[in-house]
Amino acid sequence: MRNIVLMILWIAPYLSLSQSAEINFKIKDFKDSIAYIGYHFGHQKYLMDTLPVIDDRFSMKVDQPKQGIYFIYTPSYYFEFVMDGKSFGLETSVSGGYDQLKVSGSKENDLFRSFQVEIGGLQNKQRSMMEGLREANGEDSVQIMKAIREVNVQMEDVRKKLISENSQSFVAAFLRLMRDPEVPPLDSIQDESQRKIQRYAYYKNHFFEDGQLEDGRLLRTPLFYPKVTKYFDEVVIQQPDSLINALDWFFDQIREDEESFRYWLVTLFKRYAESKVMGMDAVMVHMIESFYLSGQATWISEEYEKTLREEVAYVKPNLIGKVAPPINAVDTLMQAFAFSDIQTRYTLLFIYDPDCGHCKKSVKKLEEVDSRMAELDITVVALCTTTDVSRWKKFVDSHNPMWVHLIDPTGKSYFRVSYDVRSTPRIYLLDANKRILAKRLEIDQFLDVVERAHGGL
Repeated sequence: MRNIVLMILWIAPYLSLSQSAEINFKIKDFKDSIAYIGYHFGHQKYLMDTLPVIDDRFSMKVDQPKQGIYFIYTPSYYFEFVMDGKSFGLETSVSGGYDQLKVSGSKENDLFRSFQVEIGGLQNKQRSMMEGLREANGEDSVQIMKAIREVNVQMEDVRKKLISENSQSFVAAFLRLMRDPEVPPLDSIQDESQRKIQRYAYYKNHFFEDGQLEDGRLLRTPLFYPKVTKYFDEVVIQQPDSLINALDWFFDQIREDEESFRYWLVTLFKRYAESKVMGMDAVMVHMIESFYLSGQATWISEEYEKTLREEVAYVKPNLIGKVAPPINAVDTLMQAFAFSDIQTRYTLLFIYDPDCGHCKKSVKKLEEVDSRMAELDITVVALCTTTDVSRWKKFVDSHNPMWVHLIDPTGKSYFRVSYDVRSTPRIYLLDANKRILAKRLEIDQFLDVVERAHGGL
């Protein structure tokens, strides 16, 4: 039995598609006294109604029906159907499923039943072949594999035929989600690398069919969420600039559907805000500034908006590729520090608190790789967060004197914000031009970044 998430939908209120509707169910040999009605939304399932079952019958009234894939659920039964936006009836048996389903008043459910029956028969046939394949060998295996591929073609033909003959139906729109774009060979392009680039561009530009993103009904299906996430995870190049461009385009397509816009903004923002991939904070900052703080996210509270503004203030100055913000601090000779004083190929900026346990572990690791860093032409700039000069000097006296040791005894420097020092340690790798190359990595990982940049030197 599938896992069902039964909770109240918080994403957005129901929006009216038509007048109220009544849906009547009759399922012979139904074993439970209560039936739950729910629907798909994004990657979750939500409860819509709880219905008493009397003599295998139950019914529901919906004031504002919205099209999508819905389901009947009990601990012993699961059955999907289409909310048609109007009154209809479904009748089957627990054991009969779609094969015995009788539909009254709903062409969409007739189409859905037809598809399920045809595909179900082919899937059963394919499963039988797979079982035979386990014991087959030699030429028999080859023939069975050929037959399995033929069944795959037949299933695709079933889908294409239903779409072609019922192109304006909701079920056709739902089934189109299964289709990847068929990329032309583009043989006229002689250069192979250019041909691959153009084939990729075609695939990306045709990944969503015309009108697919604007169709808010598809959010209430189990196929739309994986299609969108595949686009952002596999189709779009996994670099901040590419993802930012793709997100801007994506939200332009869905902007008119408030429910879809809200759902995907919340979902995709969470995805990139929580990403462990270095550099994705640039995507998060862009989404905050372009969508949340631009007035488009009308549902957020003043308190949450304040939180987002604070996040931008801490993260935006130290994004990968930016020039490291200046640090108003002094060295052990009480001379003002400037990054221009560092002439090595790389700078490792290490921001620490002398009493921080994690900082002490990182200091120990830094000392263990001193010789390796010297070979890689890396200078360590150790910036203390405390304003207590005596504590700082005690730390300096007991650690590498070759590091550039810094402190801001006035406590007025802005580095705690510009370098996101909400916890310690904070470590940044800078290039010769003092642009940020990497951050939030382990010490060895920083060194690996440098070695990869120079062919393992």
